[in-house]
Amino acid sequence: MTSVPRQWDAVLHRPFPCDHLIQVYSDAEVLVRAAAHFIGSGLALGEGGLVIATPDHLGALCRRLTETGVAVTESQGSRGFIAVDAEDALQHLVQDGWPDRQTFRRLIRPLLDRLREAGYDRIRIFGEMVNLLWPQNHEATVRLEELWNELLRDGGVCLLCAYQIDPMEVEARRHLLHQIVRQHSHAFPESREVSRSLL
Repeated sequence: MTSVPRQWDAVLHRPFPCDHLIQVYSDAEVLVRAAAHFIGSGLALGEGGLVIATPDHLGALCRRLTETGVAVTESQGSRGFIAVDAEDALQHLVQDGWPDRQTFRRLIRPLLDRLREAGYDRIRIFGEMVNLLWPQNHEATVRLEELWNELLRDGGVCLLCAYQIDPMEVEARRHLLHQIVRQHSHAFPESREVSRSLL
């Protein structure tokens, strides 16, 4: 069952393996702050980090991490940190408008294997592919979340997803948002108004 944690910072700081978190936001600064706390805390604790983000958000995330004392770069190869362009990844993943399970595994598993081979048994993923997909295809977005849940069951991995939404659109998208939120273990809407509409 999905819940809104009373102390979201604590959940972002120390999520359990297999946790599937969702940040609903309208202000990109809220997204960057949550993602930086989630990934940065993991790196500080000796965990690996995989970020699948848009170039703008990846740049903002790396700058915020650097400001907080976590040295990362946007390029791949930094120890314990891998960055992937979400738009490119989504183009490879979606076939005929639908996320392909085998392609998903071929895309994500080698990235996780790289981190594990580098000595990181616990890995945190921040991903934006679902946020890019849901304006195009609602059902495909739910399917992509299901594929993520299959992967999380393998253990040692937790995931933070993010969805951008205008608070004025929450009522119109309530049914879809309920479907999406149910795919997650914890949810944190940006505002109380959105929280009351979703949960």
